[in-house]
Amino acid sequence: EGWIHDRRPHVFTVSAAGGAPPVQLTDGDWGGAQPAWSPDGRWIAYSRRLPGTQIRELWLVHPDGSERRRLTTRDEAAYGPAWSPDGQTIAFFFFHDTATTEIYTIGVDGKGLRRVTFSTEDAFEPAWSSDGKTLAFSRGGSILTIDRSSAQPKVLTEPDDNDSSPDWNPRP
Repeated sequence: EGWIHDRRPHVFTVSAAGGAPPVQLTDGDWGGAQPAWSPDGRWIAYSRRLPGTQIRELWLVHPDGSERRRLTTRDEAAYGPAWSPDGQTIAFFFFHDTATTEIYTIGVDGKGLRRVTFSTEDAFEPAWSSDGKTLAFSRGGSILTIDRSSAQPKVLTEPDDNDSSPDWNPRP
């Protein structure tokens, strides 16, 4: 993520070895934020805001800036893309019509949108287990998990600790 002179956030790739100039992956008026690399390194998902609105959609782009395309078409506020381990599905959260954020998944082809959480509190920051069967997420100061085939989340931590940003230990 980086900034250019117009003060809109943009997404760049930069060589870890240095030397080559950064490649800006997002364009002028839209900008972008919260980039997430696909497991195979072929795509980057990011949240892109329509200028002058609160609408954010998820977009995909190759690391060289080619084949940029819109993934979600909800005209709402989508954030925090997280790739499944097989690279076929992206979990994210967005403001649902109830004014709370909920976790959803969508195929990288833009099909198969599925709501994962149903809550009266914001659910956000999804993270996939290494086998792709379970999502961890934050809600109400707790970390929860939900099996993709279940509707009932499991609370892992108490809300008093205000836990957030779940992540999984990679499979050895």
